[in-house]
Amino acid sequence: MNAIRLGPVVLYPYGLCLAAGAAVCLLWMHAREKKGLLPFGTVSRFAVWSIPLAVLFARLGHFLVCLNWYLAKGPAAVLDFTAGGYMLYGAMAGVALAGWIAAKRSGCPAGAVLDAAAVPAGLLVFAGRMAEPLVGLGYGHDIEEWFDPWMEKAFLTWEDPSPLYRFPFGLQNYYQVWCFGVFFLEALAALAIFVILATRKTRRPGTKALFFLVLYAGTQAVLESMRYDAVLRWGFVKVNQLLALPVFLLAVTVALRRIPRESRTAADFVLGYGGTLLGCGVIMAMEFALEQKIGFLSWMRMDLCYLVMALAAVGMILCAVRLIRKSDAVGGNPV
Repeated sequence: MNAIRLGPVVLYPYGLCLAAGAAVCLLWMHAREKKGLLPFGTVSRFAVWSIPLAVLFARLGHFLVCLNWYLAKGPAAVLDFTAGGYMLYGAMAGVALAGWIAAKRSGCPAGAVLDAAAVPAGLLVFAGRMAEPLVGLGYGHDIEEWFDPWMEKAFLTWEDPSPLYRFPFGLQNYYQVWCFGVFFLEALAALAIFVILATRKTRRPGTKALFFLVLYAGTQAVLESMRYDAVLRWGFVKVNQLLALPVFLLAVTVALRRIPRESRTAADFVLGYGGTLLGCGVIMAMEFALEQKIGFLSWMRMDLCYLVMALAAVGMILCAVRLIRKSDAVGGNPV
């Protein structure tokens, strides 16, 4: 990774991009505080807690996923925070805990702090994704091989896909092969999440945080499948894709608990849990279909598999969003 040296200080462009994204998040939250939507001092407390907790939990997540590697390297590797090795879902858990602590210290609902953090979080993710090429990450399948009719990877073929051999649509991997720029799709998804949350009116604290969880997890369930770089894995399963299921179940459970008991119906439980499990089941089946491990689906090529994945993810998101909207409808005035 290229470094910027300012005397004894060493800066990395990727880290600077993440720092800039985090600064934008805090400035956004500070603007909410100035409007009186958060108690004075809440953002300062959140900043003091969120940065160390995000780093700590991100490291802890990476440690749990790569446990054997750390055990082989020894305890010193775990404590070497400058060597890299972090997990975004772990960072999100640390931020959530920081939001709860800041809310308790400020005497406001934790959901209000998490809502204020969830909206600009899309910009932070956007900055991180766009910076991935700086560290050799964010690429997908070989473009030429994908469109080659003789390889039978996709139904849609293209004799000369060279127009895609440029940033951000294409990205060269370690072997200088042009691959799809999956980082760009993930960045666009994060930007879309930001726009949706920034323009949406809600009534109850915590609603936007729930929206962020389902939108982010739903898009990751598909987009992480497209990555062919050094992403975190448990065996052959990509961690960010696998964690979409518990994150969805968490959001659905919280949404159901926020709905008054007398207003809950059996259809709500079926829609929430059934939609999530069905969608994840379809995505898992498509993962095996991509590797030609399901005989009766062997006719499906990769582009069709990803299309079915995307439709399943949209279905999951719509089911969860319906529950979240219902849980939000019993609140007060929109904010």
